[in-house]
Amino acid sequence: MLKEILQLFEKEYKSKMQPDNPDFFLTKNHVPENGDYLILGETDSGFEPLETITIKTDKKNIEPDTGYYYYDFIQYADYHSKYLESNKAIADKNIHSNNYLTLFIKKENITNGKITGETLTKYYDVFRNPYKKYNKPNLKKAYKALEEKYGPSDIARINKIENWVKDHLLCMDFGDEKGYIKLFFYYSKEDYKKESEKYILTNLYNSADYNVEIDGKIYGVPNNNMALNAKKPYLEQKTRKNVSPVLITQDEVLLQKKFFDYLSNLSKKNQCNLYINEDGLQPFEDGESPSGSFTGYFIRIQKGMEPEIIYYDTVLNYQEVIPKILIKNYLHFEKSSLEYRSVNQIKTLRGIINEYLFRKCLAGNYFNPSDKIRISDSCLKRNILLTRSILFKWFYLGMEDGVWQVLKASSIDLIKNSILNGSYKKAKEQYNLYLSLKERFEGGNTVNDILVNIDLLQEKINNSNPSKIENEAEFFFYVGQLTYYFLTLSKAGTKALSLSKPILNASSAAAMKKELRKLFDKYNYSITTEPKYQRFRTMYSLVSLCQIDIKGINEDALIGGYLYPNMIYKGKEDSTANTNQEKSNG
Repeated sequence: MLKEILQLFEKEYKSKMQPDNPDFFLTKNHVPENGDYLILGETDSGFEPLETITIKTDKKNIEPDTGYYYYDFIQYADYHSKYLESNKAIADKNIHSNNYLTLFIKKENITNGKITGETLTKYYDVFRNPYKKYNKPNLKKAYKALEEKYGPSDIARINKIENWVKDHLLCMDFGDEKGYIKLFFYYSKEDYKKESEKYILTNLYNSADYNVEIDGKIYGVPNNNMALNAKKPYLEQKTRKNVSPVLITQDEVLLQKKFFDYLSNLSKKNQCNLYINEDGLQPFEDGESPSGSFTGYFIRIQKGMEPEIIYYDTVLNYQEVIPKILIKNYLHFEKSSLEYRSVNQIKTLRGIINEYLFRKCLAGNYFNPSDKIRISDSCLKRNILLTRSILFKWFYLGMEDGVWQVLKASSIDLIKNSILNGSYKKAKEQYNLYLSLKERFEGGNTVNDILVNIDLLQEKINNSNPSKIENEAEFFFYVGQLTYYFLTLSKAGTKALSLSKPILNASSAAAMKKELRKLFDKYNYSITTEPKYQRFRTMYSLVSLCQIDIKGINEDALIGGYLYPNMIYKGKEDSTANTNQEKSNG
């Protein structure tokens, strides 16, 4: 798939080329590292400062100040002058530039003595005598071809620049501010391109040891996301004459480098979602996705020492507009912060699911390793890990297959977790959202099988000689109602929500009856033969004497009964128990 993506990237890259800057698509978005950038113009006696540019960005302010006169030049020169990696530094790993027209050094490495006059001499000696560095046959051959193309470096200019640097750099006052000091000697873009390409094209491959020449073309192992070396023999293809896992041409590896440079620019701007198709490249920040529809490729980027592609996939038919989901207040919960309305945009729905089901913890943890997810609630963390992959595909790629099977199980688990943690308001909102999603995915009148005929159930317990329980849904709904009722009888200042756990997690109807009996024995001191307890006595009898064949657990009806306004209190003077219980449980 990378090959197809690179072809689309190349199309976009070439469409943005300018006569004096073929890399305009990359340089226009290049974000320089934090530090001070000193542009120096040549004079007869040396060099003089033209402008000092200070770059300072952070997580909140990701865009630098671009109002400087030479900012466009800095973008161009800085992009072309970076070394590929520390193992491919020109001379010393503490100098991060790749040509003599620039010098990139971290300020602290000047003040701590890592950069000395000798260090600088070694750096400039490489440009005066490049074949001392590139002495291996493959490297020597590659550099020689580039020197023939662009000409040898200007020794007099190198010496003049070196003398100015040695006379001024070590005397500069950098204060306590960290970051880079970068020197740019102001010459033409063409000069920068020539000198940088001598370095880049010579060092572009993973290692010259794996380079081969076929029909006059050099092939080698790319450097991006590939670290083939003697310490990693398991990457070698031992059954082939050439053990390299992949070999590509210089043009291909250069294109791949430019693509990863583009990804690096995106990661600096916190744009980690990249959608690619024939219409172009669409980068988005975390939590954002295309408007309208999209078919193509998707890449998820993670910022590190270099940009990493941590996930990629084919997008077949992403749609911003989705089949309508009507979020209803099934529990008639008056104090809900969840907005009950029609939702037909995936962006809106994923925000609601993240906020109400996952307590705003899902969105930032789609790709974090398990040990990096800082969530103390083990149930919440477990369900994020179980659902995040399939939910991400639904939310950002439009893949709906298997979503409900996973989301349904996790929703029930999260609702029960909220109940047992005393988050009663949260549990009601989660349950309302869950039923709304259930109706959307399962269709029909599935909700009617959960919140059974409420009026009929109320009528049964109002009658001292009621008819029997008709089905499983009625049984489990009443069990939920009784469990909550017993909880309201607790005289403790903080309600013992753990009393609900054995019933909510019971594996059979018989086990539930047994646990209800325990609660009855615990609280029967407060239940008398007074008329006000008639509803309780009727409901408890209906459940205890229920003889229908119950083979599983209807958790939807059980939780619905627990969370629905309690029928035992309905219409009584002590109906405030429902409200008081909600307050005590949050």
